[in-house]
Amino acid sequence: MTDSSKRLYRGWWVHAGLFICAAVVVGSSSYTFGLFVVPVTDELGMSRATISNGYIALLLGVALLSPLVGRLLDKVSARLVILSGGVTYSGGLFALTLTDSNWLLLLIIFIPVAYGYTACGTLAINTVIVRWFRRRRGTALGIMAVSTSTGGFLMAPFTATMIENFDWRNALLINSAIVLLAITLMTLLLVRNRPLGSEAGFDREFQTSPENSSAAGQNPPNDEKNWTYRELITNRNFWLLTLAIGLMLFCDQAMVTAQVPYFQDIGIDLSAAALIISCMTASAICGKLLVGYLADRVDLRFVFIGIALAHIALQVLYILQPTYWVLLIFATLLGVAIGGVFPAWSTLLAWLFGTGSYGTVMGLMTIITKGMAIVGVRMVGEIYDAAGSYVPAFYVFICAAALSVLLALFLKPPIDERPLQ
Repeated sequence: MTDSSKRLYRGWWVHAGLFICAAVVVGSSSYTFGLFVVPVTDELGMSRATISNGYIALLLGVALLSPLVGRLLDKVSARLVILSGGVTYSGGLFALTLTDSNWLLLLIIFIPVAYGYTACGTLAINTVIVRWFRRRRGTALGIMAVSTSTGGFLMAPFTATMIENFDWRNALLINSAIVLLAITLMTLLLVRNRPLGSEAGFDREFQTSPENSSAAGQNPPNDEKNWTYRELITNRNFWLLTLAIGLMLFCDQAMVTAQVPYFQDIGIDLSAAALIISCMTASAICGKLLVGYLADRVDLRFVFIGIALAHIALQVLYILQPTYWVLLIFATLLGVAIGGVFPAWSTLLAWLFGTGSYGTVMGLMTIITKGMAIVGVRMVGEIYDAAGSYVPAFYVFICAAALSVLLALFLKPPIDERPLQ
């Protein structure tokens, strides 16, 4: 026996580097956007509706660029793609500080910021992770899903402090420097494209025999299919999974904008509403880890169905409008399952389509899922304006989640599926 069998699998070092990349990029964008609303509108004289177009521009840019970035991740060095994303994203944040033009601000967000976000965010990170893990793929993706919450937890208060002590432009400059430094260091020091097959622990992770995988420089078995766009758009599983995930994001993204106003509508003050959101966020982090753990041990379709049923239960809870403490307790409990949407998506995608074209598949799916999310955000506001209540929207979300359950039931596992336990 050699000491190599006791050494930490190299994939976890890659995981750590990618975790930091995702945390700084998502933490300095999605989680901090709201912090810039007041100072930017006050200085530039734009309306709240106008500045909200910035977030829509980011979502649209990510949706449209995802197929390109996904294809690049499969065809060229993932390290190079992630590094280019970090440089472009950092440059985009810097460019935002140099202009007062509304249209130029939107263009910068739509192209360089959105590209950087996509090339360093969930799409790129998960594409590399699934290459490095098989037996513990669900666990690795579940832990990785926590990176975005960690980024928000760290970057939001830091950015708020920078805005208060300096101004919004200097806060963006500081975040730009942090992103550039973190992405550059992590890609150079820790991130690697894929395992060679000679790493300590590789044979255990991929269930190969040591004599077949320990030879120096030997590549791991490459039996993963390379999918073309034509094959994907005619594939039954592709549409079932895309629509199932899209329906869940349709609900999730709309609820992000509707929950706090709904709580206030039923007589809960802002601080008490914030406590519910905080508890659900903490619970969702636990949910990401739990779903990742279960994904390595339970049929992935059942994991996804459990998440969808939790969404339905949450909508029913909101419709019933219970007392505050009942709402707090059950919303927190249900948050455990709701946090698992992204790790469930990532593991299902790798299970159904393999890792050879993971970036291509997820990139193409993202166009549709992001579009459905944008529709959900717009729809919930339209329903409230028409009905004066969010309750009709909750019924729509129940139907959407129920439909996602039916779609998941029809997912067909790969023919060559083998147990990895």
